[in-house]
Amino acid sequence: MFQSSTKVDAPQTKDTNRMARVEKGNRMTVFKFASIVAIAGWISAAYASDMVIASVAPLSGPLAFNGVQNLEGSRACIDEANAAGGVHGHKLRLVAVDDQYKAQETVRLVRLVAERNKPIAFLNLIGSENVSALLRERTLVNVRIPVVGVSPGADILRKPGSPWIFHVQASDGAQLKRIVSHLATIGLTRIAVAYQDSPFGQDGLKTVESFAAEINVAVTGRIPIAQGLEDLKQVAGQLRRTEAQAYVMIVAPDTGTLFVRDVLSSGDTTPICGMSYISVQGAIEKAGLSAATGLALAQVTPNVQSSNTALVRRFQAAMGKYSEVRAPGQHHLMGYVSCQVVLEGLRNSGPAPKPERFLSAMRRTKIDIGGYLSHPVRSYGRL
Repeated sequence: MFQSSTKVDAPQTKDTNRMARVEKGNRMTVFKFASIVAIAGWISAAYASDMVIASVAPLSGPLAFNGVQNLEGSRACIDEANAAGGVHGHKLRLVAVDDQYKAQETVRLVRLVAERNKPIAFLNLIGSENVSALLRERTLVNVRIPVVGVSPGADILRKPGSPWIFHVQASDGAQLKRIVSHLATIGLTRIAVAYQDSPFGQDGLKTVESFAAEINVAVTGRIPIAQGLEDLKQVAGQLRRTEAQAYVMIVAPDTGTLFVRDVLSSGDTTPICGMSYISVQGAIEKAGLSAATGLALAQVTPNVQSSNTALVRRFQAAMGKYSEVRAPGQHHLMGYVSCQVVLEGLRNSGPAPKPERFLSAMRRTKIDIGGYLSHPVRSYGRL
């Protein structure tokens, strides 16, 4: 295929033999070089056809528990999809970076990953202050890449929110109203609220106060908890003095497990209700199994320990085959669900999806993931 342009007509002397060997070597070198270029081009084309999905989330720091579990669930989803041929014949590639639960790092890394990795979508943003920073600085508007899955589900992140964000789980308002309604139903009409002193907690407190007034439930105490506070014994004492019949905590996952530990270790047996972000296993590890009796948590996904739904059966199979996690939890499932919603959006985007085409597809996407109905079209704001 590759021929030398040099023709040797001289007799075969020692020098001409050496020239012939050099010529042959040059042909081999050209052949090897061309082969390497061809292979490199093939690899480049293969990677160019990958669909990149990116996750900017806390993989270290106070919310690493949530971030890592979301990522592990999403990774199992990606591996499962690739084993089935990808989407429209494209391989999926998940890029994950650690924002350490620092709002400005979230902003910086979303910009960096958008420029460097060119993802079609971002997945599983975590933290009210982090997402608020993205909204405040119009980061998503500028990078023009949609986000699927945001935690928490605070209304301040939804109204006005952003048309580039798609929420796939129940809002905080829905969870808190169900908690307060349940307490009223069983006759507990005096409640105290312990809330994170952050946009997430403050927004949740307003929701509880407003809804409690509608159903004649009295809020007898409002106790703010600073971000990063690890000793909550003083908070436990303040709550006890409210003489409430139940405590509602609106706190980050790490704060929630510490709250359960310090309230229960003080001998206070007042029922505690919390949101879906709190880890059952984490609370048990902090307070002990027997002491954790009386803790009630909202749930926005099917129980991962029960195989009654097709979603959980599929999730358990994927985690068993593509993950080393032996006891997957609710946060794993939420990461898996968010990823499944992304995949459906990609399928609806056509064979060569781009972020804006994906955005358009997501606006009309409705998906039933084994009994979990998701209509991630409830984004707000203007483009």
